[in-house]
Amino acid sequence: MAKAWELYRSSVGAEVVRKEIDKCDLKKHESVRLAKIMERALTGELLPRDRKPLGDGLWELRLNCGERIFRLFYSEVPGEGPLLLALKFINKKSTQGIKTDPVDIETARKRLSEWQNRQKGDDLAAEALK
Repeated sequence: MAKAWELYRSSVGAEVVRKEIDKCDLKKHESVRLAKIMERALTGELLPRDRKPLGDGLWELRLNCGERIFRLFYSEVPGEGPLLLALKFINKKSTQGIKTDPVDIETARKRLSEWQNRQKGDDLAAEALK
């Protein structure tokens, strides 16, 4: 089975990452570049500058699209593929480096923790039904 990106949903099924993507109002070239970097992540063809480890299984993909810079926060799901936890963009105002907002990283960490706890609960429920 081919790996595919999974988009994080809240515990009540809200498509929060889909809403973040929609909020970006992606231009055509941004959408194409976003799809390409996500595909490279799937196939293991990322360049060293494309991704940054944030610890505890959390990664940050970095994408510079000229006027805007995108940050994709994700985790690898063993046996499945990457789980996109959050997508943020920054309007580039200077030529200096742009730091990732620690609040965005913390949001991704909380979502990952909640998702992992939910998966453990699903595994326990399936085990109980056996």
